[in-house]
Amino acid sequence: MNNASMPPPGNTSSDRIYQDYAAALAGCERLPRAVLTRHCDSLRRDLAAFAYAHSPFYRERLKPLFRKSDAPDLSAWSEIPLLRRADLAAHIDRINPEHVPAHLGAPTIIRTSGTSGSRLAMRTCALARIAASCMMHRMYRWHGLDLSAPLASIRYYSSGRRTYPEGETMRQWSFPGPPAEHHMIDIRHPLAQLAEWLCRRKPGYLLTFPSLAEELALHHADEIRAQASPQAVIAISEIVTAKARQRVREAFGCEIAQIYACAEMGCIALQWPNSADSLVCEESVFVEILDEDGNAVGPGETGRVVLSSFYNYATPFIRYEIGDYATRSETSHPHLPHAALKRIEGRRRNALTDSRGRPVWPSTVLSPELSALMPRGRFQIRQTAPAQIELTWGPEAAGYAPDRIAIEAYFARLLRSPIRVTPSPVEALARSSGGKHEPVVSEIAA
Repeated sequence: MNNASMPPPGNTSSDRIYQDYAAALAGCERLPRAVLTRHCDSLRRDLAAFAYAHSPFYRERLKPLFRKSDAPDLSAWSEIPLLRRADLAAHIDRINPEHVPAHLGAPTIIRTSGTSGSRLAMRTCALARIAASCMMHRMYRWHGLDLSAPLASIRYYSSGRRTYPEGETMRQWSFPGPPAEHHMIDIRHPLAQLAEWLCRRKPGYLLTFPSLAEELALHHADEIRAQASPQAVIAISEIVTAKARQRVREAFGCEIAQIYACAEMGCIALQWPNSADSLVCEESVFVEILDEDGNAVGPGETGRVVLSSFYNYATPFIRYEIGDYATRSETSHPHLPHAALKRIEGRRRNALTDSRGRPVWPSTVLSPELSALMPRGRFQIRQTAPAQIELTWGPEAAGYAPDRIAIEAYFARLLRSPIRVTPSPVEALARSSGGKHEPVVSEIAA
């Protein structure tokens, strides 16, 4: 990105910046791996040098990088303490730099969804927003989306404007991209209202939580297929289960494409077409997958996700442990140089704990064998004690009669010890404060 002052969104100069950066991202896909690494290392050095000079919080934490000279030494990167949510809550004023260069654009406030606790407020800048939008554009390009077709977004919105029956419509959804209707509505409405709104808007594509897409596929498939017929579902905010993919494919005849992102960082990894792997957005975020001792995990291994945002100079995130776990892919992409993630596993609280104290991730828990024993629609498996699981489901699965013996046998094999399952229907299966559904929750996870 050049150092010209950021123009306001929506004018010709701004459009050109989006186009130029999107083109640069496309060019990076053709780079040899070594060249991409050098480019990303340069961005990492720039971020570290800025934070060291302008952030009181990082002035102490980044000292290992500057022991030898005024230029950051990336070989000492692993010595930087991890940044955690508690640090953000306690030290945000010291994390934020004393001065943000004018060419990065005026800082604006962003907030986390609150799924992991209280909502956190932080800043971002125009440069980071442009990078995030262009990564979304990369996803759309990879999956062959028509950027002139209408898009419908059903997600959590805090403003209170995007409500039934109309929601809100903007004039563009891809940056860069042509004018195209972007219909938006808050997820906190009854499923029937969301389905009716979707049929009225008739979008080419649907962007939403995969659990909601699955619910729509289960309970409103005929009307949506007849009146809306989305050509693709873009999944955000939650893990995409094999069951959700299958039900959306059967109901709407289209595929789910997963975006792994967060409020603090923007896009982290994007699902490659016709593959379960997600490719890391290496040009905008440095991703480390670490074991409990802080060492990088190997291919096929699962570890903590630690992130550094290259472009958010308004609130620098350097070695930020977001709370997620992910599994590295065993293989590299045959054509692109980017690192790949095999699975996003979720938070530690989303893994059951077996008799040896080891996590059993939802990708293993939610197997086809278990799916055959579960109710239609949303349900939740909650581990309340090492040998105790509560299974709950909502009224949309009325008439479901759980095979308790078979379910207990399944979990006994999975967790390597006898398990007692308490099944019970509930009046409503609540989503989190940010609208997410967690099918697996552990109350004993460390």
